[in-house]
Amino acid sequence: MNRARTFDPSTALGQVVDLFSSKGYSETSMEDIVKTTGVSRYGLYGTFGNKRELFEQALEQYAEGMGKRSFLRLLEPGASLDHIRTIFTERVADMCGDGERKGCLFIHTAMELAPQDEELRGVLQRFMKRMSKAFAIGLDSAKGRGEISEHVDVDAAGHHLTSTMFGLAVLGRTGFPKETLDGIVESTLDSLRCEGK
Repeated sequence: MNRARTFDPSTALGQVVDLFSSKGYSETSMEDIVKTTGVSRYGLYGTFGNKRELFEQALEQYAEGMGKRSFLRLLEPGASLDHIRTIFTERVADMCGDGERKGCLFIHTAMELAPQDEELRGVLQRFMKRMSKAFAIGLDSAKGRGEISEHVDVDAAGHHLTSTMFGLAVLGRTGFPKETLDGIVESTLDSLRCEGK
């Protein structure tokens, strides 16, 4: 008879996301994961697979949780520059929240694993392309509302906002104050506005 699962996989995976975000893949051992989650190796392997498989699931959950609801709002009619600002506000608050500098799992993965791991490189590229596309759609809506200059190339600006998002994660991780990050966000958005807006 199979033993009943005695832990919540969703909670455990969330803890693993935070652990990988903080330490990166290589510096996180299975012992670290066992200690953090309180789940035995047997339980982890039986539910998630090996460390690499667990990491891939953590990466997917991180992507899902990275402001997904706010990004989906950009795909709806009437999306505005304020909706884009909300995404940045949420991310900066998350980076600087609770007096703790949180790592970014995508930054860790991009620097540590992506150069030699084609599969993970593809995962990151697909996620960033989706983010850029969502920004572009939101910017196009904002342009239709007269909020940004008609000369703005929304696709290029979408890529620019994505690169800004990940640049903020690096700055936040290295200790730049929230006020500095907020200033970068405002400066970036101001560069897109119509004069007088």
